[in-house]
Amino acid sequence: MVVGDISTGTEVLVIGGGPGGYVAAIRGGQLGLDVTLVEADAYGGTCLNDGCIPSKALIHVSGLAHEVEHAESMGLHARADVDMQGLVGWKDGVVDQLTGGVEKLCKANGVNLLSGRAEFVDEH
Repeated sequence: MVVGDISTGTEVLVIGGGPGGYVAAIRGGQLGLDVTLVEADAYGGTCLNDGCIPSKALIHVSGLAHEVEHAESMGLHARADVDMQGLVGWKDGVVDQLTGGVEKLCKANGVNLLSGRAEFVDEH
């Protein structure tokens, strides 16, 4: 494998730290293989960073706000004021915690992490 002007060896090269990539890299590390995982963005893939998890976090808070505003039949009279900056900050913290967990799992299983883009040029 060539990283810039540096050539290095690895038994298993995994391109992409999404749910398939990081799980494969961790398993390779657990089996005692020399594994390198290359990721251009954040570990965890689209679902964890931009899709499912951030959406579910925002939907959860929206549901809470809806419940608060519609709880009059239970004797609760309240108004939910949404602080968008605070909400987005909370959502970003959730994502950061989960992506950090993926990174820690990789490191704990001996996976070498490289930031950048990679491609296979041939079968070797």
